[in-house]
Amino acid sequence: MALSGFGKSLSDAVLRLMGKGVVDKELILELKNDIFRALLEADIQLNLANQMAQNLQRRAIDEKLPTGISRKDAMINIIYEELTSIMGDRAYELHLSKKETNILMMIGIQGSGKTTTAAKLAKYLTQDRWNVGLICTDTWRPGAYEQLKQLGDKIGVDVFGDPDNDNPIKLATEGIKHFTREKKHVIIVDTAGRHKEEVDLIKEMKKIDKKIKPQEIILVIDGTLGQTATKQARAFADATAVGSIIVTKLDGTAKGGGAISAAAETNAPIKFIGVGEEITELEKFDPKGFAGRILGLGDLEGILDQVQRAQIMPDEDRAKEMMKGNVSYSDMLELFESMNKFGGIRKLIEKLPGGISHSVDDQMLATSKDSMSSFKSIIFSMTDKERNAEVKLGKSRIDRIAMGAGVTSDKVRELINQKKMSEKWIKQMVRGGGKRRVRGQAQSPFNFPGM
Repeated sequence: MALSGFGKSLSDAVLRLMGKGVVDKELILELKNDIFRALLEADIQLNLANQMAQNLQRRAIDEKLPTGISRKDAMINIIYEELTSIMGDRAYELHLSKKETNILMMIGIQGSGKTTTAAKLAKYLTQDRWNVGLICTDTWRPGAYEQLKQLGDKIGVDVFGDPDNDNPIKLATEGIKHFTREKKHVIIVDTAGRHKEEVDLIKEMKKIDKKIKPQEIILVIDGTLGQTATKQARAFADATAVGSIIVTKLDGTAKGGGAISAAAETNAPIKFIGVGEEITELEKFDPKGFAGRILGLGDLEGILDQVQRAQIMPDEDRAKEMMKGNVSYSDMLELFESMNKFGGIRKLIEKLPGGISHSVDDQMLATSKDSMSSFKSIIFSMTDKERNAEVKLGKSRIDRIAMGAGVTSDKVRELINQKKMSEKWIKQMVRGGGKRRVRGQAQSPFNFPGM
């Protein structure tokens, strides 16, 4: 999960605050030190970590409490606002115009995931109905063109390149001419990965920049890079006008603080983050939503954005029936398929409030994934009437379905209970009952085993 260690450290500090009786100066200093340590452990640069910690202490002591807000709640809000501040304050858009051909130039060190990210960005933009072309100018790495071509074919985006041509500037200019004739809205130029010490490659990057005059230069930074990310970013920013940053590999054990510090160093905003290996796992970066996710406060706007992108929406008639609490197994099958588009249960949990993601381990998620797969097999083994919940599933039907799906009858009953729980949850939401609390956490209809 994105910045899981960093998030757990910060949410633990918040939980300790909530568990205290009175918020006094001593507790504020303790919290400040906890936050400072968590930031340093996440590879946030010392001056940024110190700035946030000092701001936290000053505001907690000096600011007047808003009417009707407890000091504890005010403290949590301060932490949230200060964390948002060091990550860029707000979400930024790419500089794109429908009235002209937009050229985006991707730069970064070798191994940062730049080529894959170029394809992910192309996929993201095609979902917003931009007509995109990809250009490979990497003449240094063997197989660079083949990799980009395979990715382009996978997402249905044209790729220009020539593995026999060793002139990156010529490749870039010819590719832009080609895609301009093809009336592409956006042309993404993938350059060779380079290191700040590789003078020739830095010069090459500057020449490409000068020749093609991109509307925006995007620096790709590896989220696992740590403190060295800042020096790398500074070298790129000194050589070219970095307009935005994409942070990759913010899944697994990535700390991510180095990338956040690098963004601050270059004065370029983080606009996207890569949160997995799948071609669709590129997210628009919103500091507010991301800060909420790290602190366990949730990222509901992020959920809505991904729902819209995955087109997770039943037709109007089915939606009306579902709002009455009438959920069919066909509806559940669509839900499971939608979860795959969404990025799986993991991506949903990370955005839910309540700090749930910090208490869910990979083994639990694997169990949930297996259960979802079994449930889909069960539904495929049903008749149309069973799938549409037009007949009751008695013992004989359950046993037959189980045999067809290659699972136990208990697994079928588990799905039946899942359906009942979903119907009950929807009815509660429609009545305005909101979230039902179970042992201090919100219970959702996605109550897979191990969750």
